[in-house]
Amino acid sequence: MDSPFKPGFGKNPPYLAGRDAVMNRLELGLEQGQWPQERGILVTGLRGVGKTVILNHAEDLARGRGWRVVSETATQGFFERIVGSHLPRILGDLQPQKKFRVTSLSLAGVGSLSIEYADGRVENPTFRTMVHTICELLKPDGGIVFSIDEVSSAAVEEFALFASEYQHLVREDDEVAFIGAGVQGEIRSLLAGRSATFLRRCANVHIGLLDPNQTRTAFVEPIRGHGRSVSEDVLDFLVSASQGYPFLVQLIGDLAWRRTPQAGEISLDDARDAYRRARKSLGPFILEPSLSGLSEVDRQFLLAMAKDDGSSRIEDIRVRMGGVDSGYAGVYRQRLLDSGVIIPAGRGQVTIGLPYLREYLRDHAAEAIDDNRERAGFPPPPPLD
Repeated sequence: MDSPFKPGFGKNPPYLAGRDAVMNRLELGLEQGQWPQERGILVTGLRGVGKTVILNHAEDLARGRGWRVVSETATQGFFERIVGSHLPRILGDLQPQKKFRVTSLSLAGVGSLSIEYADGRVENPTFRTMVHTICELLKPDGGIVFSIDEVSSAAVEEFALFASEYQHLVREDDEVAFIGAGVQGEIRSLLAGRSATFLRRCANVHIGLLDPNQTRTAFVEPIRGHGRSVSEDVLDFLVSASQGYPFLVQLIGDLAWRRTPQAGEISLDDARDAYRRARKSLGPFILEPSLSGLSEVDRQFLLAMAKDDGSSRIEDIRVRMGGVDSGYAGVYRQRLLDSGVIIPAGRGQVTIGLPYLREYLRDHAAEAIDDNRERAGFPPPPPLD
């Protein structure tokens, strides 16, 4: 029997645990005229918490209500792809009797292209005129949702152009909506720039880790819903092993399911084997990319924190970093808080917020490993045999 779990980035899980409030907010937004603020929602969170999955569900909701979806990733050339490919395709679908081909494309200022119709006529529609035409054709039941993943500073100039044109559409009362997603730290950096006014006006939806009950449900529903059983003791192990991290829920669930796929029950041996294998994948897929965007001093701060089994006192971190002054330590504390890699843990204390990063840092700093980690509501993770 095929595994119901969907490990990997951007894949829709079989059960979307702990995201009801977010999905309700998105669903409300698809009611015409109900999008918040600039008709924009920005989804942020750590790597692996399910931001792209939220975008996927938002796109499905939009299509189900008659909206057209422009789905892109904010890499170099994304606005060019919107102008030169997505919008002409939607126009062609809505007006099949008006056959045309794109002959040239320009992004200078407004994003425009040349199209040639079958009868020889040539037009030069812009981004705005194409969107306006599409919205008129979709009245009264829909509009266009621009779904942009991996929003970051990688394509900041193009994003500024898109945002400027999009805000004109909002002011002109075209039925448009925007939902973007990006890694929390990268979004924070982008928001500090002058060209990010549009993003600062968007409603922010933060996607965090699951709590223990939500994590349990995320395992139970797919397993039992697809005809296999799992004991409460094994569920306890799975919840503890995943630490509420959606990436690990899907990966551990999938590995446990596929170890003995013909058995009627997920065993503790299945769960333990899945946990060991998932921990090996966590470094290259999640932890290394999360650290790669940090400065050398950011990493020194984290290494100083990794010496503690639970929360760390700022004073202890400062001393371990060579006795730096409190102002210097405070700058990097705030940078890491903004990125979501660490979280507050009481007055003058912080703790590492990304599951298993503490253990990973210890391992790569050649220090003794002690698989203990504290996060509200979770028992310590199981020992890694």
